[in-house]
Amino acid sequence: MSEKDRKKTADIINKQTQGTPKGDVQAGRSQSESQRNTGFIARLSGRLNETMQSNRGGGGGAAPVVAAPTQVQRPVQDIAPTRVRTNKGQQKMFIPEGVVINGSLSGASEAEIHGRIEGDINVKATLFLGKSATVTGNVKAATCQVEGLIQGEIICTEDLIVSSTGRLESSAEAGKQVRIAGNVTGNINTPGTLRIEAGGVINGDVQARVFSMSEGAELNGRCSMRSAADQQGLSAPKEDKGQSK
Repeated sequence: MSEKDRKKTADIINKQTQGTPKGDVQAGRSQSESQRNTGFIARLSGRLNETMQSNRGGGGGAAPVVAAPTQVQRPVQDIAPTRVRTNKGQQKMFIPEGVVINGSLSGASEAEIHGRIEGDINVKATLFLGKSATVTGNVKAATCQVEGLIQGEIICTEDLIVSSTGRLESSAEAGKQVRIAGNVTGNINTPGTLRIEAGGVINGDVQARVFSMSEGAELNGRCSMRSAADQQGLSAPKEDKGQSK
């Protein structure tokens, strides 16, 4: 081949190489980069799926559902005295355990106390003092059943009942009957009957129309047997002898 033919061949090759459009070259590069990016994303997605499957136990199924713990709402105890209905439809004042009241209480309905009262109590119906009840003050009621502690004088127009856990640290009066199975430190006076049950202890003098003691009872004081008229005479005002003629 002559020198002239070799130059022609070289010119043809150069023209073919330079004749390739720039847009086609760039499109090819973009397509290659897109393929590389797609492959990288696919590999990353695959690894994420493998990690999620591993955390779920590798089974590929749905993850076990764990129920959230149920929060039990406890009722808030009202510290104020409340009134509840009895079986007879009557209202009753109720004071729960742990409540402390500084002041006097009074009412015409029944009362049930399990807390602490630092003051006088005046109830015109039945008064029940539970084992946790403590009263620092005088008590007046129609009928009173004591299972707690009373540190004050108690007067009942009808009955007074002191259970085995009850304690009185003052004098007591009742219009009809008195039954003591607990501990009393003070004098007891009634125009009716007075009975000390087994285990009951009275440290003081007693006055009653009818008096009896069970086996195991204890009286550390004097006992006076009086008639109902004598009992009423004790509380009647005495006449001034200087004014009588």
